[in-house]
Amino acid sequence: QAYNCLIHFYKRMSGLYCGPRVLAQAVGRVSGWDFKQEVIKHSVMSCFTQRTNSFSSTVLEHSKVKFDRLLDRSTIYHLDQFSAKSPTPISIKGMMEQAWQPTQEQSFNYISKEIPIRLANMIMELQMIPRALSVQPQFQEIVCQYIQSFKEIVEFSIATFDPDTNDRLVSLLKEIRLRHIDTVPVMAAAIQGMMADDPEGKMAQKNVQYCLNRLFLNRISIHLLISLYKAVYASHKNQVSQLININETPDYSLIFGAIDPNCDIISIATEAYEDAAIMCDREYQHHPELEIEGRDITNRNMKVEEVRMSYLPNHLHHIFFEIFKNAMRATVEHGRKKKISELPTVKCLVSKSEGDISIRVSDLGGGISREMVDKLFQYHFTSAGNKDGNVVLPGSGGLESQSHPMHGLGYGLPLSRLYARYFQGDLDMVSMHGLGSDVYIYLKALSDDAKESLPKYSIRAADKLHKNKKKISDWTK
Repeated sequence: QAYNCLIHFYKRMSGLYCGPRVLAQAVGRVSGWDFKQEVIKHSVMSCFTQRTNSFSSTVLEHSKVKFDRLLDRSTIYHLDQFSAKSPTPISIKGMMEQAWQPTQEQSFNYISKEIPIRLANMIMELQMIPRALSVQPQFQEIVCQYIQSFKEIVEFSIATFDPDTNDRLVSLLKEIRLRHIDTVPVMAAAIQGMMADDPEGKMAQKNVQYCLNRLFLNRISIHLLISLYKAVYASHKNQVSQLININETPDYSLIFGAIDPNCDIISIATEAYEDAAIMCDREYQHHPELEIEGRDITNRNMKVEEVRMSYLPNHLHHIFFEIFKNAMRATVEHGRKKKISELPTVKCLVSKSEGDISIRVSDLGGGISREMVDKLFQYHFTSAGNKDGNVVLPGSGGLESQSHPMHGLGYGLPLSRLYARYFQGDLDMVSMHGLGSDVYIYLKALSDDAKESLPKYSIRAADKLHKNKKKISDWTK
């Protein structure tokens, strides 16, 4: 079975980049399990690193060491097994139902199998990154980190639930979460290296955008599963303590962790606005005021002080923070340009219907041209300019850290859109050049409808991506 799996793995990986001749040579040299391990490592490593004559020797040698150490026969076998499976999306309601279980066994069985599947799919997805980015040492470091995490967690996929095994899993999940905490800034550094190699930006920008969206969305999903499982673990420990000491029904309010079953969107928006205002004051010494309003369409379109739903406060805060930060910067700079003494307010409308929650954030910051709107959702593009080469530094606390500049990073809106789309929502912008901009956020109002949207690895998708040629336009310009 393992022999057949290795041949299947060669077909999936070598067929994409190495060609049938290399595949035939590699498989032809395999004789049962008595084969040279270097054959497997060379073939797999060449698929991951996509070597060409343009590689620098130092980067190539650096990659050889790491991939030789990480890709043993067992890892290859399990990568093939788990990457052939599709991730199982779960809704917010499903996550809460798992948390409500009297024991953690059901969550254990789901997490111990689902995270290896998502990691394996992500590792295979990283093959699809265009060569311009994959040659960067920071990118290769990210690949090695994910392989290491996969190797460590895959043993739990066949483990039986018991308290000791559960403790070990939670400890490992904490290590994995910490290991990948700087994936976004490290990838940002890799993209800067790619852009330095090609200042004109002709290196498969569309393909890079596609791959990064899938990478970051997969990362968001894995981190959420880890956060939720850790919260459920801590809650069950707390329940045991409560039942032993006071013999009362435990408090389930702590069990959801990252999910708030009664999340108030208006409250989260206000908090995010206040955090963005601190950065704006630091940069410009003042900020525009916020005018926020809630409406409930299900209740005769009445004005309301609260709009509640089951959602993730951290995700909402990130989205609002980035949008308010951009609106404040545009408003202040446009006001200075027009010499306006009193800044116009930033307006936020939160509307709840039966199936959706729609949010509009409006500013009078001068807007941007139509040609610029789509570019705003490209990684490392910023309407504020990037003359100083701003980048999110590893270990600096994420995109919302007060240590970062007010603008110029180019990751806020792309990641905000991913957070919105993760549970079947969306984020879009409409701008009136010279006047202002409206940003629209759409969320699923029902927790049962808010199901994860996850990338699924497939050879056909990867092959299509790499064989994608520039289409000839049949429209006049």
